[in-house]
Amino acid sequence: MTAEVASEDDRRQIKELLGREPMGVFTVAVRDASGRPVVIENAPLLDDGTPMPTRFWLVGATESHAIATLEADGGVRRAEAAIAPGDIEATHRRHAAARDALIPDDHEGPRPTGGVGGTRTGVKCLHAHYACHLAGEDDAVGEWVAQRLSEVRLTVGAQSTNVTIAGRISELPTGIDDITQRISHRDPPDPADLTNAIGVVTDQLDDLLLRADIERQSISGLVIDGRPGTAMAVLETGLAVTESTEVDRATLEELFRLLATDDASGRASQPGLVADDAPIVLATAIIGVAVSRRLRVDRIRLGDDTTRSVRT
Repeated sequence: MTAEVASEDDRRQIKELLGREPMGVFTVAVRDASGRPVVIENAPLLDDGTPMPTRFWLVGATESHAIATLEADGGVRRAEAAIAPGDIEATHRRHAAARDALIPDDHEGPRPTGGVGGTRTGVKCLHAHYACHLAGEDDAVGEWVAQRLSEVRLTVGAQSTNVTIAGRISELPTGIDDITQRISHRDPPDPADLTNAIGVVTDQLDDLLLRADIERQSISGLVIDGRPGTAMAVLETGLAVTESTEVDRATLEELFRLLATDDASGRASQPGLVADDAPIVLATAIIGVAVSRRLRVDRIRLGDDTTRSVRT
C-alpha cells in the first residue's frame, strides 16, 4: 500500500485525534471514505532521534473506539488464545524487519526494538496490530481483530440483550424473561406465540440497525456469547463443552425447531444440558434465529471462542 504524504490539514486532524502535536515525521497510510486519516505510518525515529517502535498507528476515532471495546471484552487474551504463538512471533519478526529497513544505514544512535507495539512475543495492543492489518501488513492478530469486528455479538441476558456491532454496544430491550413469558401460554409453545416473539426481536433489531447506520453486507457472522451461547453449543454437540461450536443458519434453525416442538421436560432431558440451562435455550434460540434471519448471516458461533479457564 502506498502511503500518502501528510498535508497540513492531515497534521491538524492528527493533532485533534491525538490531543497533541505529532512528534515525528509521518505519512497517511489509510484514509476513510471521507478522506480522514485512519492509520498513519511513523518514521522509525522521532524528530529528536528517539526510537519509534510503532510504525503503523491507528488514529481513526471510530476504529479506535471499536478496538477499545474489543479489548475491554478480553480481546487481548482471546487473541492470544486463538492464534498460534508461532504465528504471532512471525508477525512481530516481519514487522520489525520492515520497520528497521527504513532506518538510514549510517544511523549510529538508539534503534527501535521489538515487533508490533515494541514487543517480541504475545499481544500487547490490538490497536497496533489492526493498524498494521489495515495498512496491508501480514499480521495474524490484525486479521483476527478484523474478523471479530465484522461479527455481531449477542450477549443474552435475563432482561435485555446486548448487541455488539463494529465495536459498538447497543441494547435490545428483550431478554430471556420477556421471551419466556411471551411463549408460556402452552407447553410446547403455541406457534403463533413463537412467531410473535421472533417478530418483536426483529423489529427491535431493525430500530437498532437504523440508529447505528450499519451496512448488513459488512457483517460476516453472528456470535451468541456467554452462558446462553454455551448452553446452545452443548445442545448442538450433546457434550458438556465449554468451548465454542460453529454452525450454519440451517443448523440454528433446526435447533430452534427441536426446542420449539418439545415440552419443558423434553428440553431438560437433552444430553449434556444442565438443568439450570434448560429454561434459557429456547429463548436464546428465538433471539438468535431472529437476528440471523434479519442479518442474513450463515456463520454462527455458539458460546465463547475461548475456554472458560482463559476468558474472564
